[in-house]
Amino acid sequence: MNNGFPKNFRKMPIQERRDHLKSAFHLTEKEMEAIDGKNSYLEVTDVMIESGIGLFPVPLGLATGFLIDQREYSVPMATEEPSVIAAASHGARIVAAGGGFHTWATDPVMTAQLYIEGVPAGEEEKIYLASVEIGNELDKSMPSMKARGGGYRGLEVTRLPVTGLVNVNIDIDVRDAMGANVVNTAAEKIRSMIEKISGGKILMSILTNTAPHRRAGASFRVPFRFLRYKDFLGSEISSKIELASHLALEAPSRAVTHNKGIMNGIVALTLATGNDTRAVESAAHHYASISGAYKALSRFEVKDGNLEGSLEIPLPLGTVGGAVTMHPGCQTSMKILGNPDAQILCRIAAALGLAQNLAALLALVSEGIQQGHMKLHASRIAYMVGARGKEIKVLVKKMWESGTLAAKAATKLLDDIRGKE
Repeated sequence: MNNGFPKNFRKMPIQERRDHLKSAFHLTEKEMEAIDGKNSYLEVTDVMIESGIGLFPVPLGLATGFLIDQREYSVPMATEEPSVIAAASHGARIVAAGGGFHTWATDPVMTAQLYIEGVPAGEEEKIYLASVEIGNELDKSMPSMKARGGGYRGLEVTRLPVTGLVNVNIDIDVRDAMGANVVNTAAEKIRSMIEKISGGKILMSILTNTAPHRRAGASFRVPFRFLRYKDFLGSEISSKIELASHLALEAPSRAVTHNKGIMNGIVALTLATGNDTRAVESAAHHYASISGAYKALSRFEVKDGNLEGSLEIPLPLGTVGGAVTMHPGCQTSMKILGNPDAQILCRIAAALGLAQNLAALLALVSEGIQQGHMKLHASRIAYMVGARGKEIKVLVKKMWESGTLAAKAATKLLDDIRGKE
């Protein structure tokens, strides 16, 4: 889908960007209103959460230029952090020049966990032997999911060595749902059957947010010539990014920040589409520790004149149910993405995370992360001291030329600007 977004999209006045968005994606007035920040949607708030009192708007932006599996995407991102969307778009453009992202996703399988106490020694084997009967009972409890191609996919049984509890993991293909409600309901329905088979008593039953079977990945290969930056040759930049990648595999304290950069993009998309940001974060950071030491989720290598990047990550993202279906703004985000199914959304998210990571590393090993970040921070200061409309850009330029981002100095510069009008 080529939406023809201009290269200077992020520099256009916000109303021009909104007009272009409306035209490019054929959005209705109602769909535009859903993301204009003026409607309170108090009724939606009251239904979605307890003790609702209003809304807390988060800025929604659009990262452009993503070429994913030979299809062009513009990606909605909800975030409060400066430079995140600009960085994602920058990373996407570099990768697109090399042919774009190649992505994959597993089937959307989520896992329910039942913990049973008081199971006599050796009796846990009976649960495994009854796996077919358990699966049939589960599928009967979710006929619509079964009809859509989802449902029971198997189980595992282990006895924990310290507590002696028996752990039963039940895998369920949840199709386009995020899966928490489906899996938790299924686990509750099977409790009595599991107790009868095992002779024990269920301590608790709930999904695991590790989402071990629901993974997605993205990769790219970019020739050195597209990575040249200012005084740095593309080969030099690529070697530095490779070394930074190896560092994030070696040093956990660096890996945490490295992975946070990946999640800047993924969480912004997760929020924009009404998915569970906490679940996605938890799954990602658990996966980063799966080897026994916390490591980077992505890999970058120099090979045959190219920089190659890859990312593999668990992504429990859905496109139906919950806030995804209820919230008007989330529905608009989904339309911008072309109303993908859950697996495609996960693939987009993986590409977004890798683009974000590439842009961050590129900045870090060249001019540093702060120059671009602080330019955007200057706009915040300009707004805080009272600049509005066109004044903001004028004041930011003056602040940057003067070499100070202090609020007091910005106020003085704003007074000077207004005094000349």
